[in-house]
Amino acid sequence: MNTRWFILLLALFGTSCKTNMNSSLVVSKMVLGTVTTVAGPPVTTYCAYDASATEFDFAQIDPTANTGGTMGVVIDNHLADTSTLNGILRTNSATFHPHQVVADYQETQSGGITVTQQIIPSTGSIPAGGTGAVLVPFFAPIPATLLTGIIRVTFHIEGVLDDGSNVRTSEHEYIFVTCNTSGCNSACL
Repeated sequence: MNTRWFILLLALFGTSCKTNMNSSLVVSKMVLGTVTTVAGPPVTTYCAYDASATEFDFAQIDPTANTGGTMGVVIDNHLADTSTLNGILRTNSATFHPHQVVADYQETQSGGITVTQQIIPSTGSIPAGGTGAVLVPFFAPIPATLLTGIIRVTFHIEGVLDDGSNVRTSEHEYIFVTCNTSGCNSACL
């Protein structure tokens, strides 16, 4: 009898740590960075990712000049601000803090390879009712030279809310296309 209770307890413990998908956290689009230069001194060049920018249909990546394939993943947080609901604590527990991306890579051509469950560290903060871009280096865990042609990346982002709940975003698909011409990819990719 004790063994059954122990097994049941382990099963309950295992499901309590599971990350729950939250339909209020939506990956709405992917944006490319734009190069910005500050005159200085010293002169500084960096990539800016605007969450309100138009989605880029697919990104071309040059495997020989791979710098990680960083894209801005735009997340819409549709959770309500809870600070008005609790008059005593007056805190908002609905801010989303992403900490990792779970991605599957698939070459779409016949006989193409598939690489699954790649964990990519990420960071950021998306306030309740807000929208923000989370920077994700899609080709940091997977070398771009490993995959060729048209690459479908299916991913979701996992993180926590301010109340400690483990949550994840909706799943999203994006297409990368490898190119062999020098300079064919975006400067921020």
